[in-house]
Amino acid sequence: MNLPKIGDPSEYGITPREMAVLALLGEGLTAHAIGSRLRIAERTAIKHKENLYRKLGVHDRVTALNKARALGLLPAEQAEAVRPAGR
Repeated sequence: MNLPKIGDPSEYGITPREMAVLALLGEGLTAHAIGSRLRIAERTAIKHKENLYRKLGVHDRVTALNKARALGLLPAEQAEAVRPAGR
């Protein structure tokens, strides 16, 4: 059985809290929503996001998520199966 390679966040200096923020960024949440979900201030969520961008060497959310997936920090994006209506 071939399991996908899982990257070690600590290799990139990424903290467990930053990983939580990264996962929620991957779900499409805003900094405000991430703050609410993690019970932290919105500004703290923004700071975690800025730190992630710096550590990953990127400047935006999409590039950060793509790089995190390429490094094995997040699971690869999978297309959702579409079922015909009424079946």
